[in-house]
Amino acid sequence: MPNILKKLRKPDSRIRIKMERTHYGMKFFLPESLSEDELLRLLVRIPTAAYKLPEEQGIALDFLNRKCSRRLILHMINSIVWEKGIKIFAWLSKNEESLKLFSAAGLSLTEPEKIAPPDPVLTENIKVAEEHREPVSALKVVYNSMRSGQRIESEGDVIVWGHLNPGAEIVAGGSVIVAGRLLGVVHAGGYGREDVFVWAGCFETPQVRIANKLCYADPKTTTCWRKSVLITLEDGTPMIRENKFEKTAKEI
Repeated sequence: MPNILKKLRKPDSRIRIKMERTHYGMKFFLPESLSEDELLRLLVRIPTAAYKLPEEQGIALDFLNRKCSRRLILHMINSIVWEKGIKIFAWLSKNEESLKLFSAAGLSLTEPEKIAPPDPVLTENIKVAEEHREPVSALKVVYNSMRSGQRIESEGDVIVWGHLNPGAEIVAGGSVIVAGRLLGVVHAGGYGREDVFVWAGCFETPQVRIANKLCYADPKTTTCWRKSVLITLEDGTPMIRENKFEKTAKEI
């Protein structure tokens, strides 16, 4: 800080640039008494080393009531930002026309907010809660039928040991098994997985979704309607297969 002040406040100079330390770096108050050319010459004369700040910090330029021209802004960007590699976080002014020019150039008009340090007590409480959190089960089992209006959403697999009635819905990150009649809405691979399946004891729904693919079924043309089926994705295409293992088991 003292070195920078020496650069900005020379004993034989009639011009002073007021500088203020901030949480994001430094703030410069640019004197209005200087012409644009004089201001540019003053800023350019300051060695790059005088602007050096930690990598995450930068400066804000306050033009006070100065009415800035496009020429001044362009020269400052060229000579200060690009040439010296200085990070300018904010272009500030009390002059409305200057602010409009800054805004039109896509320059920030506000200083970075000060981020409060984390509360050590809250941080410790979160840490303790994470350590004692119950693990998320990869499988959700429903031991009865689901009626209209009921909805289940799970990150893993879902098994329903009953019917999925019309108006009921299941969204699963994994696979879905409905042991009874599948009449409601099923979405397996709800978070994008395609290596999942839907198995139904009795297939009676017009559509099933796997990942981002819809599988439509027409009761009049679908041969496995009201039969036990397995639905999978193969090369991105939904495939419905009748479950013939049930028949084999009965024959045995």
